[in-house]
Amino acid sequence: MFKRFFGKLRPGGGLSARSLIEPEEIFMDAVNLPGHDRVRGEGRIEHPLPLRVFIVWAIAVFLGFSLVVGRLVELQIVRGKELNAASQKNISYTLFSAPPRGLIYDRNGRIIASNATSFFLILRRREVADEEVFRKTIENVSALLGRSAEELWFESVLKEGSTEDLPHDFFAPEAWPDEVVLVQDVSRSVLLRIATNQMDFRGLSIEETVLREYPLGYAASHVIGFTSFADSPGVRLAGKSGTELVYEDMLRGEPGKKIIEINAEGDALRERFITAASPGSSVVLNIDVELQRAVYEIMARAIPSAGKRAGAAVVSDPRDGRIIALASFPAFDPEVISRGKNREAIKGFLTNKDKPFFDRTISGTYPPGSTVKPLLAAGALDEKIIDAGLAIYDEGFIAVPNPYDSEKESIFKDWSKLGWVDLRRAIAFSANVYFYTIGGGYGDITGLGIERIRKILFAFGFGSRLGIDLPGEKAGLVPGPEEKKGIRPDDPFWRLGDTYITSIGQGDMGATPLQVNFATAAIANGGTLFRPFVTKSLLDENGSVVKEISPHIIRGQIASSDSLGIVREGMRLAVTEGSAAALADFPLAVAGKTGTAQTGVSGKNHGWFTAFAPYQDPEVVVTILVEEGTGGSTDALPIAKEILWAWLAVRNNQTASNAQ
Repeated sequence: MFKRFFGKLRPGGGLSARSLIEPEEIFMDAVNLPGHDRVRGEGRIEHPLPLRVFIVWAIAVFLGFSLVVGRLVELQIVRGKELNAASQKNISYTLFSAPPRGLIYDRNGRIIASNATSFFLILRRREVADEEVFRKTIENVSALLGRSAEELWFESVLKEGSTEDLPHDFFAPEAWPDEVVLVQDVSRSVLLRIATNQMDFRGLSIEETVLREYPLGYAASHVIGFTSFADSPGVRLAGKSGTELVYEDMLRGEPGKKIIEINAEGDALRERFITAASPGSSVVLNIDVELQRAVYEIMARAIPSAGKRAGAAVVSDPRDGRIIALASFPAFDPEVISRGKNREAIKGFLTNKDKPFFDRTISGTYPPGSTVKPLLAAGALDEKIIDAGLAIYDEGFIAVPNPYDSEKESIFKDWSKLGWVDLRRAIAFSANVYFYTIGGGYGDITGLGIERIRKILFAFGFGSRLGIDLPGEKAGLVPGPEEKKGIRPDDPFWRLGDTYITSIGQGDMGATPLQVNFATAAIANGGTLFRPFVTKSLLDENGSVVKEISPHIIRGQIASSDSLGIVREGMRLAVTEGSAAALADFPLAVAGKTGTAQTGVSGKNHGWFTAFAPYQDPEVVVTILVEEGTGGSTDALPIAKEILWAWLAVRNNQTASNAQ
């Protein structure tokens, strides 16, 4: 191409068949003497460089090479050991940034667990190589916080555990782990003092994190749960109970990471970000804030006023199994626990003999008393043991001959002499004699017997966990011959009296308030046992719903609709005429059942009341337990009535809001 092009050129700009300039000649130096003859081709030969240019270039290369070699000699030979030792003191470590924890909302979108910015004081022993500098740091922080080094060590390092092999010197670096949280929720004054005097606090750093705020306080402590310190890089708080624990993996998010390199003096040399923190997802509960607060406040006022100490309340929707309020009394302040600063308050919760951390709604098992009578009534009707119109005379007791001694009788008492009662009135007035008869048999009536009793109670959810989405649920116990052998090894034989006692919910039988509530709900809704669920939906970090929690049926058609209809009539009669007549003036028709369960201590009975409303189209089930009270009618029923009023107010307000 070059020859083709340049071959057309000729002196003066014309064309020539022969090239006067070869292609490679365009790159030559044309350094010529003045007056050179272009026609004769002068200027076409490259002029050689002067020798001095080569000399200067060689000197420059030699000097540069000498500098490089000299520097290498200095670094590798002269100062090699020194620099190697210094490099060994440089430390690289990963610093985590805490992600914002997901929020918890009630069913109407109101926040019931939120975040507040906080700061943790972190001691990193590995950042301080000099022992005297480390000791000075411990001395300074000890003086700043007003706590001895020993106190700081016990509070941050030991926490709980054996006190054997304690360090002799709490100021020594070897007494401390590589990294430890000295203080949670650092005050602004401490933060400012450390930040402005870093030379006095080598190895200490402030880590921004979040602490939980719980607007409902005591009222929802068992449902929401609490967070507490977690010795996990980047995630300093973790759920320890309730919803906080169940959804810990979702709520906590993912911490951010960056690598920090520091030198022996503790100065940061460089930082390199790896990942940013990802916020946690949020949870929406079926709990209603207004009702939840009202339920707890009613219990907190009524139980101590009656001279009692503890109780539980469960409020659910019988149509699908949603939990709309769940309260155990006494309770605790989850924010105090989460922040961990008020040590006296925390100690008070831990030493309280009434066990405020114990969730009686799902973990407490008690003899259910007469609340089981509607269940056995439905079963006895389906098993054709009786018909609804059968009347039995209640003398106030039954006397059963001793099979081993005809001159002796075993007496099983009723709470009163009730005269002639049929099934509906037996439920309404809680006639023990009637249920002794249909349970264990008496006279001409054979009775269900313990195995069929157990089958009925199992079908209604007793004796097994219902699967609520909260930790700590207990299964309870429906006793039988095999169970008695384990419970009472000194008296392992099952007798007729054991069947009688089980027929009225006494003896070794144990049920949670949640189980009583959902068994009542199965009567109210026509025979469906739902799985209880607290959570409504799960949200992603942008607040979009990623999962709706749907109702789940554990068991359907527990009893026939005819039998359940008769039982509901008996429970309605309990309110209009019977043991729950205090509710007769309630604006909506209510059906319910009282229960009184003996504790073995005279005058101390667990008081129960369980009810549903409205009677014809149930929307709510309320179950109350008062621990070691007097009885269901006197202790539990008044609390249930107030809660029903609170539920009605919330229901009407929501209906009005939806209509606008």
